[in-house]
Amino acid sequence: MTNTNDIELEYKLTGTGTDTVVFLNGFRMNFETWAKVSSEISVSHSVLVFNRRGVGKSSKATSEQSGEIIVKEIHSLICKLNITAPYLFVAHSLGGMIANLYARTYPDDVLGLVFVDATHPREIAEHKANEPPFAIQHIRNIFQSIEKKFDKFRYSEDECINDTVIQIENAGPFPSVPVAIISGAKKLPFLSAREFFIHNECQLDLLKLSPKSKHYQCLQSSHFPQITEPDKVISIIQSTFAEAQSG
Repeated sequence: MTNTNDIELEYKLTGTGTDTVVFLNGFRMNFETWAKVSSEISVSHSVLVFNRRGVGKSSKATSEQSGEIIVKEIHSLICKLNITAPYLFVAHSLGGMIANLYARTYPDDVLGLVFVDATHPREIAEHKANEPPFAIQHIRNIFQSIEKKFDKFRYSEDECINDTVIQIENAGPFPSVPVAIISGAKKLPFLSAREFFIHNECQLDLLKLSPKSKHYQCLQSSHFPQITEPDKVISIIQSTFAEAQSG
């Protein structure tokens, strides 16, 4: 645990390499979701995994968690741990949007990025346009309101997701660094065919972030390639790191 600007963030800093890989979890996910990958990467690199607000032993959020706020907290944590820039980001799901904004905010600090079935900002608007019928959405909103009032996720990242999308749109350009987009080829059971189609389109759209982008599919995976195909994710991280270091 470390105290950054009066908040406690649970983290693990492992490995002995001079170059660092920073892992960003998906929404409400613990850093243990990276265990199969991060342990292997730490053999040759320093590795930082941590939990954002409200997850694990990290402090609960007491105010809205927009992307800009989260990026500042991550940057403060990295600085406090004296991690030397630039570093490689590996980001899953909603963590991909945070990494996207971080790279635009601190471009000189980012060596490259690996997006693991990451969320594209456009997906937020697309899914909103394809919301379920009013009655179903109304019931869903009631349960979400109750949850936010009583549980530890009251000030959750999803409450400010539209603000985060706008912040990404208004941020500086994305740096010209190596980018790997890893996509799960299988549909999650609760996703509609339309939602899965949109997700796959957006995965390919992430290639536009950098002229040094590459796309990889994990054929045996849905949304968690780091769990179902860790060896492939490890190989892609290592090759992206090597490409970034070679200039």
